[in-house]
Amino acid sequence: MSTGDIARVRELGYLQQYDSALAITAAAIQAEPTDPAGYYWQAAVLQLFINDSGRGVLADSFFALSDHVLMLCRQQLAEDPEDAQAHLYFGLTQLNRSSFLGWQGRKMSAGKAMLDVSPHLDAALRRDSSLAEARLASGMIDYYKATSSKYTLGLHLMGSRPRAYAVVRPMADGDGPLKGPAEMMMAMMLKTDERYDEAVDYCKRVLAIYPGNRSVMRTMRDAYFKGGRYADAVQVGAVLDSAIPRAFPDDKYSMAENWDVCGKAYTQMGKKDEARERFNRVIAWEPYQDDVPWLPHYVSECKQWLKKL
Repeated sequence: MSTGDIARVRELGYLQQYDSALAITAAAIQAEPTDPAGYYWQAAVLQLFINDSGRGVLADSFFALSDHVLMLCRQQLAEDPEDAQAHLYFGLTQLNRSSFLGWQGRKMSAGKAMLDVSPHLDAALRRDSSLAEARLASGMIDYYKATSSKYTLGLHLMGSRPRAYAVVRPMADGDGPLKGPAEMMMAMMLKTDERYDEAVDYCKRVLAIYPGNRSVMRTMRDAYFKGGRYADAVQVGAVLDSAIPRAFPDDKYSMAENWDVCGKAYTQMGKKDEARERFNRVIAWEPYQDDVPWLPHYVSECKQWLKKL
């Protein structure tokens, strides 16, 4: 898969033009069926799509693609243990798998996959120090390990927040090809570390490059809410209220999340009627909670907040 194709797939993915991105990966797979890159980028785009649309039924496709990448990488490493690209795609695949498993709530499996990442990324960088994807991913895995106890039921993995920021921030603040992904990572890290205003700033920077990116707007909404900027949170939520159904009319996952957060923000603003309306919308979807990712959590949370009203 060419460098130009990879750059275009990444751009289309963050612009949320998934069909166009997947078409490029499909063509790459057809042209080079033994190259793990095409399968890796197809899985990466599919992961973005699932997170955006809430279509958890596509998880099997994501895992099947990821398994195929690992198989091809193992074959290449059996022939050449020094193959930097094989180490790179093995590490990146396990990083994405760990993230996806965490999203599914499979914490122990996420932690186990996380252990596979650093050895391969380190091997890739030892053989080719110019691999920017490996450098960014090494910063990401350092951060995930530093915060791993929430994924691994108390087990702490060896990571480092300072080391993660030292890797990711220069890439986010620079002008390299991974500026957008690094800015997204900075927004996530800062939000997790309760540095909410800084997280919002990075979200705004990403949205300047990828206008209307719903995943970034969700992060910005959450940072506003957690930072006590409730009016700003519901303002972003109002944009999502129209943007999500336009993209995915059946997306109960993202809509329930949005109503949950906005309902809580309205509660904190003292606007009980607006809050009650949003909580009741989520609770009305309780019959679907076995089929929609995270919906049981949102229903339970809305019931608890509704009682407070």
